[in-house]
Amino acid sequence: MFKRARWMLMGYGLGATTSYLAARRLRRAALKYTPNEVASRVGATVGGTARQVQSAVAEGRGTMRDREAQLRTAHSIDRGARHRLRTK
Repeated sequence: MFKRARWMLMGYGLGATTSYLAARRLRRAALKYTPNEVASRVGATVGGTARQVQSAVAEGRGTMRDREAQLRTAHSIDRGARHRLRTK
């Protein structure tokens, strides 16, 4: 009776411990590949490349918004026109 209880408790304990450690390892691996972590690791290894990429993306988005505003002005398109077209 006590022999079975001991082995059952050991099995539960090992199963719970293994599950916890596996989940912890998977969580760390998933965190390692999130965009911010990847960017910071690239920046740390290459020497600022991540910051250069982030600034280039921000500059590209700003230029895109400026060009969109120019095109809207040139073609007399207001911001609500696209919404009105979709609702018809």
